[in-house]
Amino acid sequence: MEKRKLIIYHVLTDRNIGGAGRWLLNYLKYCNRSRFDVHVVLPADSQLCEAVRKLKIPVVAMDAMQDLSYDKEAMHPLVALFRKEKPDVVHTHASLTARMAARKAHVPQIFHTKHCMEAVSGNICKKLIKRIINHRYSDTIIAVSKAVRRSMIAGGTDPKQIVTIYNGIEMLQPLSAEEKQAVLAAYGVLQGQKVIGMAARLEAVKDHDTFLHAAARVCEKRKDVTFLVIGDGSRREWLESEAVRMGIADRVRFTGFVTEVERLEAALDVAVMTSKEEALCLSLIEAMSAGVPVIGTDSGGISEVVRHGETGYLIPVGDEEQLADRILELLSEEARRLQMGQKAMAWTREMFRAEQMAAKMEKLYLEAERR
Repeated sequence: MEKRKLIIYHVLTDRNIGGAGRWLLNYLKYCNRSRFDVHVVLPADSQLCEAVRKLKIPVVAMDAMQDLSYDKEAMHPLVALFRKEKPDVVHTHASLTARMAARKAHVPQIFHTKHCMEAVSGNICKKLIKRIINHRYSDTIIAVSKAVRRSMIAGGTDPKQIVTIYNGIEMLQPLSAEEKQAVLAAYGVLQGQKVIGMAARLEAVKDHDTFLHAAARVCEKRKDVTFLVIGDGSRREWLESEAVRMGIADRVRFTGFVTEVERLEAALDVAVMTSKEEALCLSLIEAMSAGVPVIGTDSGGISEVVRHGETGYLIPVGDEEQLADRILELLSEEARRLQMGQKAMAWTREMFRAEQMAAKMEKLYLEAERR
């Protein structure tokens, strides 16, 4: 007799396609559709709606849903949905309301993925409340890195609830020299320039200040380097003015939001991440998968992505001098840079494939069914 498909509902409240959204899209591309009947619940105006539909996955576009973890207005519609559809698993991404609704609707298993570092408080009462909430409204919690898991435990979550599954991506293919030049030319990069890029939201936590200060140091030593600030955010105007003040505006390109960011990441000579706190860092993984060596701050899950001295380098948070030195080192030692890129590509294929992530996730779904 053919086994009944398990009904899985993913709930994500994001309106934009951020880290959680990219996780979801990568999972959906590789989910086992013969074994799982997967649905996605999103705000009606989320950019993810169209992207999910393109993958031929049913979408519940909910007008009442806001981009909030606790959303009182969405509670009743979610409870009604879960009671009607009777999912075997509700898998949430930040939405406490969806977890509460799933429990109220008596959904057998509630999964929750933590995509960011937990804010750790020294307040014992807050930790106890966090522990109680997670016990009551989650059966299994997925941490996207060991660093996230540690932060959750420090924040009060019971370690027995947490399973670590690394984010997975679709592996990028290395670009030829001609392909790289074609991609970079669209952003005003001249032929023959070495390109250092950082793909991240232009927000304070990403610490683009360190990136720009390191760029200025490199520009003093070499004239054949262009820096790309890839992405958009609330600090763009300030960062652009800072580049002007530092006298490097002609050497730094601000790309704004890039739809097909993977092609640009693959075209870099070195990828950088200066974040003060990072759960894992998909942009570094993507660049590495295309054979690009990386430099990242030793913060959060970045140290689980970058193998220091093999696939790239780890530097202290805020250390512009060391960042500049590592960039110059990689640019001056072509053979070493290419060797690191090859090791980076092999490492990502071993550890961070989307199909690998999906298989591990679905193994947990099946194990939960048997409980």
